[in-house]
Amino acid sequence: MTFIELAPIAVRSSFFMHAVGKFEPTAQHADGVFTKCFEHANQVVRFTVREVPAGLDVLAEGPGADDVLARWLTHFPPVDDYAAFAPEHRLVRELHRTRPGLRLVRVPWAYDIGCSVILQQRVRWVDAARQWSIMARQFGMTSPLGQAFPGPRRIARLIPAEIEACGVDYKRATALIRFAREHALNDVVGLDMPLATMRARMLALPGIGPWTTEMIAGFALGDQDAVTVGDLHLPRIVCWALAREPRGDDNRMVQLLEPFAGHRFRVTRLLSSAGISPP
Repeated sequence: MTFIELAPIAVRSSFFMHAVGKFEPTAQHADGVFTKCFEHANQVVRFTVREVPAGLDVLAEGPGADDVLARWLTHFPPVDDYAAFAPEHRLVRELHRTRPGLRLVRVPWAYDIGCSVILQQRVRWVDAARQWSIMARQFGMTSPLGQAFPGPRRIARLIPAEIEACGVDYKRATALIRFAREHALNDVVGLDMPLATMRARMLALPGIGPWTTEMIAGFALGDQDAVTVGDLHLPRIVCWALAREPRGDDNRMVQLLEPFAGHRFRVTRLLSSAGISPP
């Protein structure tokens, strides 16, 4: 067990979206504890992150887990400018005060987040979560530590029809295979990867656009300034919360977020987590 001094830290909000649905087999949230299994070097590694006074206890288990943890600790605690965030907007300032501990973190399972975001393209969250769970159980690696989502080499060997049998449409299935094949040859996302490199490699892949790329930047690589354009609901949430405008598009959202430059992903996360929506 490794103690990391980091206060404040709220595990559920900081690792939100790292568990894909309530019943998914690779990750769970429970009472300030987050557990995640993922494939590393053709083995299952399990990380357990627990909130404790003044920080986190982290337990890494499995073959190669110590090396993965050592690499993660070069990025953790995150350099997310949390202490410098002092918004003038009253609502955002109040959300930041009443919901402390939202940290934007890099994680060793960035590939998994990339796959989960691709599965979320153009479908309901509940459908993507179900498809993620089916794929994990059908194609993923199982060990005494738990269930992992299939790694890039496993996905790369599949054909679209095998993924379509899990309920995934052809377009997302082929995007997932392309992502996995490219990642197996030349990492597309990774713990140590510069954000600019990840963005360039993701956007070069057919079937991958700005929405997918920015979701990965924010949730997997801890970019506190990622701006998620192309989302169905987010512009309406932002425009209503920041300007009391019941309708909004990406251009208006970007305009309203400009005063928060440097923390725009943090702001959208705070607004989304508060359940704000236009009437």
